[in-house]
Amino acid sequence: MKIRLRRKRRPAPILLALTLPASISLLALTVDRAVAQVGQIAKPTDPPANQTTPRISEFIVTGNKVLSTQAIIIASGHSVGDMCDGKTLQEIKQNLTQTGNFGVQHNPENPEDWVKVRSEEDPVTGKCKVYIEVDENDKIQNFNITGSGPIEVKTILATLSVRQGTLYNPIQFRRDADKIVELYNKAGYVAEIAEASVDNQGILNINIVVSRVAEINLVNLHKTRRYVILRELQTKKGDYYNRKKWSDDIQRVFNTDLFDNIDPREDPAGTGQVKLTLSVIEKRTGSISVGAGYSNRQQLIGRAEITEANFRGTGQTLNLLVESGGVANRTSTELGFNEPWLDHHHTDLNIQVYDKVIYRFANTISNATLIGTDVGTDTRYNEQRLGSTITVSRPISNRYRLALSARGEDVRTDPLSLGGTNASILQNGPIFALGLSLVHDTRDQPLDPVKGGFQSLGIQAGHADLRPPFAVPDTSLIPGVFGSHNFLATTFETRQFHSLQGPRKKLTDEKTTLAFRLRVGADAGTVPFFEQFFVGGAESLRGYREDRFWGKYMFLASAELRQPLARGLKGVLFVDIGDAWGGPYSGVNIEGFQQGNFHPHIGIGPGIRVRTPLGPIRLDFGIGDEGTQTHFSIGNIF
Repeated sequence: MKIRLRRKRRPAPILLALTLPASISLLALTVDRAVAQVGQIAKPTDPPANQTTPRISEFIVTGNKVLSTQAIIIASGHSVGDMCDGKTLQEIKQNLTQTGNFGVQHNPENPEDWVKVRSEEDPVTGKCKVYIEVDENDKIQNFNITGSGPIEVKTILATLSVRQGTLYNPIQFRRDADKIVELYNKAGYVAEIAEASVDNQGILNINIVVSRVAEINLVNLHKTRRYVILRELQTKKGDYYNRKKWSDDIQRVFNTDLFDNIDPREDPAGTGQVKLTLSVIEKRTGSISVGAGYSNRQQLIGRAEITEANFRGTGQTLNLLVESGGVANRTSTELGFNEPWLDHHHTDLNIQVYDKVIYRFANTISNATLIGTDVGTDTRYNEQRLGSTITVSRPISNRYRLALSARGEDVRTDPLSLGGTNASILQNGPIFALGLSLVHDTRDQPLDPVKGGFQSLGIQAGHADLRPPFAVPDTSLIPGVFGSHNFLATTFETRQFHSLQGPRKKLTDEKTTLAFRLRVGADAGTVPFFEQFFVGGAESLRGYREDRFWGKYMFLASAELRQPLARGLKGVLFVDIGDAWGGPYSGVNIEGFQQGNFHPHIGIGPGIRVRTPLGPIRLDFGIGDEGTQTHFSIGNIF
């Protein structure tokens, strides 16, 4: 006989996986009513005071095929020697009915017939026999699970407490149904038990309905094209709906930095169907700015920038930056283009073309010790770099991305007034480099993470053709590294972020966060001075002058406590430790920048972060073992 269980109307989509299907509830209700009806059996009249109540001498059980007689007697709650009266018989009936092993399949409408209990007393001996007749449920011969969808049937069977060869018990199966639903919940899916029944062959049929995506709606799009959002979604129409995947999709869309906020919603769309909606608030992605800027490296500069981060609504980025003045009193021009989806594999293309100044040291430098005749006339060292960089990257999994880059530059440095060994840092020449990097990124938001991590391993192979920055008949007459050289640079960086206030509930939530960074690097071959590792200043080791330490090897570790103070305003406490050392330029001794062997330097201090349309503005006050430094810059340090 089949027991078909009808589902209740779900109260809300979010409760789909939490609400016990009506089929299971109905069985439990039937058992509960049976118990209630059994409990209403009238108590027999108590025997006269002068009559002794008989005791149970024997139990006689009939109707059982699977359960043993002894198991039924134990389940009755009574044993030989107990009083044989109306109360005892009522308790036996009620206890056995409550087990759920009897009657609910064959006679669900008449719970009084599930378990019948009567007694016979021997007037001679005064003993009492108790007769128990049970309507035993069918034995489960096998299982048939349908609609399991994304979870394998064997996994579902492993969660069941009911086993082949045992009786079908709706009370026990109700607990199993909860386990099945919880199994889907943990995996992120929404499921319910639509029907459970045992057929005439003893097959327990369990029909599971796992919700699918009926449609995906995008609301309030004005500039951005629909496919720009849809291509970021791994959740597709017709897929099994997975809340974890959908949450990752929403985060991925938000991380495009095209939207101020995203409001997701899920609604029922019929049996086993969910309708998903994303309501977005688009950012102003185009900007034109003209003004002045200041940083420790550049000092005061004039600046003009045109940026469009959502070109034609396609998610492409175009930007043109022109800076003039600064310490070098020169003009820098940078033109950039980014295509985040070059093909359906999510290949990212980034192109940078530039003629820009790299400001080193941020102050005048001169000989600490004069050796021979000085060369050059300037007192500041800067690099004018004319060239371009092309980077192509592609994800190899959800969290890993592989990138290949090519860079070609012509580097010109200022002819400093340096002599002897110190003049070896004066080099010009073209360089070409190919880079390969692997990135693992689990941050919740790359621009402002509060949880997750970031790891990067990079290798860059380069070639340089070096010459002095001034006319020299014979380069052997001056010290330095000149001619054709090959070099290899390897770097590894890891970052980790921990929210002290739990994960974000909304995409725009700000949390108190601990942030850590470790960066190490090593060069091989003959590296130009301007290609080696530099540590010190606003971007690395705070509390020290810009590019204070340089060398063939580099070590840098940082920790920050980031505390939101107001909307768009954060306070920071930081500690940095690091150094750069070794290589052909470690013997250079220019004033204030003497080098040495590996010696970790520590910088600590407070800072402020202010969010602006141009990006976060950073102001840090660092205390190091050489004094104090105030660092002012734009953008997060990590």
